[in-house]
Amino acid sequence: MSHNKSVVLSRRTVIKGGVLFGAAVAIGVIPTKILQAEEKVGEGIATNLQKQVGFSYDEGKCIKCGACVQACQLNYKWEKTSPWRKLHKNSKGDILSMSCNHCADPACAKVCPVAAYSKRESDGIVIQNSAKCVGCGYCSYACPYHAPNIQKKLGAVTKCHFCYELQDAGKAPLCIEACPTQALTMGDMKELSKKGDLNYKGLPDPKITNPSMIAIPKE
Repeated sequence: MSHNKSVVLSRRTVIKGGVLFGAAVAIGVIPTKILQAEEKVGEGIATNLQKQVGFSYDEGKCIKCGACVQACQLNYKWEKTSPWRKLHKNSKGDILSMSCNHCADPACAKVCPVAAYSKRESDGIVIQNSAKCVGCGYCSYACPYHAPNIQKKLGAVTKCHFCYELQDAGKAPLCIEACPTQALTMGDMKELSKKGDLNYKGLPDPKITNPSMIAIPKE
């Protein structure tokens, strides 16, 4: 299964980002707050998880309606150029609905210089605190799935947080609740991983970050 090239973060892009950052430091345009906070990189990554929740996407059940994306956008008001969830379409018209994958080994949290990312021990959800964000874009470069995005009006990164507050109240995430065919569901990754993974052509190797999502291809 092949997907939109926007999902793939090329090695060239990462190298280019590193070069640009290095040049910016050299000429003094990187905010002091970033440089002073380098020692905080990687803080807040939970290591003793009670469980890891994740998404399950069944391609055969998806009717390409986009209800999952619409429900998320209407509630959280993210800019459409910086989506929390999006539908990736390949040349055959196949669809993959994807947001942040709340990875077991999140690259975003490892590179954030101001420790804006944390991973909940209770369920492994990766939360980003935009109030701490300085807009450096480290996380956007590091994430293989381009999940974190800078909201232009806010001047900071935001991303899917798995509707953790709704889950804490015993409710389902909005995207899952909105799906009319249950193509998008969730569960404990110990069980979901028995049904599949995210090892699809066109997507990064799942071993890079161990994404908490499986995708079941249509027959």
